[in-house]
Amino acid sequence: MLPNEVNALKRASIYSLPPNELGYCGPNGSWHAFMKLQENPNEENAAKARELLHGFYALQPYLELIAEANNLKPFDEEVIEAYWLGNKVLESVEHKKIRETILSFKQHGLPARICKKKAEELPAEMLPHHSMHVLYINFISQKVAPVVENLSECLVHKASVLKNSGKEISVNCTGLVLEGKNLRLEENVRQVKNPFGLGAEAGARISVHWGNAIELLSEKQVQNLEKYTRKTIEAVNGMK
Repeated sequence: MLPNEVNALKRASIYSLPPNELGYCGPNGSWHAFMKLQENPNEENAAKARELLHGFYALQPYLELIAEANNLKPFDEEVIEAYWLGNKVLESVEHKKIRETILSFKQHGLPARICKKKAEELPAEMLPHHSMHVLYINFISQKVAPVVENLSECLVHKASVLKNSGKEISVNCTGLVLEGKNLRLEENVRQVKNPFGLGAEAGARISVHWGNAIELLSEKQVQNLEKYTRKTIEAVNGMK
């Protein structure tokens, strides 16, 4: 396994770790192996993480979908970034292929009638970004209720660091709110956990997932996250 493959798997697992630790997504206890990879990114730990990630049914089908459309591998870094943050390779995925992926979720516990309805009603502008799964499909797992507070926690948010005290980071972070019948994002100051020891100084831009600081973001990555999340929200609001 090449160093770039290890780094890609490290990045894939860091976003999946928080919901798995909460018991919401993937094989129970996978987060232990994911944390081991964060602490010691070697080939053995990366291989274990890859094996476990195949059991994340709200992730793996999307990585395969994006990869196939772009002649890439599911755990290529560009594919991983496309799903979690968003980038141009999302634009290559055919609408009918997304519908087929949605139909496949019945194999993993989403009722067939819901899969059929979601596939048939999929807005033409929807792309296979993580925000699409959260806000359009909601949750495959029955362990977490699809209320706005949980949907907001499951989204990947951009945040600006205000103060990093080590175990916690004070940030100005987006959050999902329901206004009338429409969803929108608003910014608020909040405290997020810093389990991966992110050395983010005041003013740095980071991603946040399930109340955890995940990684440092470039300005382009912030723009992409904003762009594709906004695109999903507009599509979902347009259905009401």
